[in-house]
Amino acid sequence: MTARTLVAVGALLLAGSVVVVVGTGCLGTLWLNQTGERSGDVTVVFNNGTPYRASFSYGSYDALDRNPPGPVDFQQLRLEGNTASASITVTCRRNLAIGTLALYQRALDTKATQTDAFDPDAFDTEVHFSDAAKESELAAKPTVGTASGDERLLNVDYHCRDQLVYTFVEDAAAPGRFRIDFALIPARQP
Repeated sequence: MTARTLVAVGALLLAGSVVVVVGTGCLGTLWLNQTGERSGDVTVVFNNGTPYRASFSYGSYDALDRNPPGPVDFQQLRLEGNTASASITVTCRRNLAIGTLALYQRALDTKATQTDAFDPDAFDTEVHFSDAAKESELAAKPTVGTASGDERLLNVDYHCRDQLVYTFVEDAAAPGRFRIDFALIPARQP
């Protein structure tokens, strides 16, 4: 870490203990993420601003809880074009992801994919967009494109009790022709 990339770094030694003030960069992000209060839930809303059905997996987990892999609040959704989901409650954990490799692997590691409600066609490391008929076997396949996954971090991008709003947008310049926009509605402070 160089002085240029730090906002504030300091250490104070008191009676054999170390207190560290962390700035920006990877260490600062990790410190913020690991020290954020983790109690309660968050809510998510998905807004499909495209004319195509979006199919995807999403959930929350603690990325550093690896041995054995900690639990994942794993969910899946098929969202018709030009519609929005209801507000969905998700357990507040350190990571919240939509269609990422890390979420995909955590779902496999914790056997979250072994339920009757599991949708194998919506299980991927990206969001699928389809123009196929709702009842067809291509309904959740990426017939018109994909969006790269998105991951957010507790205490960096959101706090427990906040509402996270994801909007799917058609974008010819994006890899896969679609992107995910993110907005945060902070919880009201008491």
